[in-house]
Amino acid sequence: MQRLVLFDLDNTLIDRNGAIHDWAVQFAARHSLADHAATQLVELVQERASPVTFETVRAQYRLQPSAKTLWRQYCSDIAAAVRCPERILAGLDALRTAGWRVGVATNGATDIQNAKLQATGLIDRIDGVCVSESVGARKPAPASSRRQP
Repeated sequence: MQRLVLFDLDNTLIDRNGAIHDWAVQFAARHSLADHAATQLVELVQERASPVTFETVRAQYRLQPSAKTLWRQYCSDIAAAVRCPERILAGLDALRTAGWRVGVATNGATDIQNAKLQATGLIDRIDGVCVSESVGARKPAPASSRRQP
């Protein structure tokens, strides 16, 4: 019998919060925003960042680049900022060596989650990934976990 373990990506395998903070500071500096803007940016993207989020960012800070351009830059910047500790990578390797199949189930936009998996080297240590945007459901999905009478 094949054994399977599933992990969440953000703030489990990688430090998403730290990457968002670093991104916000860099973004505010790049666009010459006020000092408090970094804190506001963190609040805007913390719960869920998506292309629509950057329509709000663009309007709120009266930025020239399109929301699509800002989103692409965010994806690139977050992927560059995110880190996966070596102990996590070694642990995943050990699980696979012991015969476990390793998967990631994560909420978020497919492009940013895939960019994070690539940038951290996690993609080479997992057997599969399920991103909420790709399947049209976020975890946990309370509606699907309700018991039918």
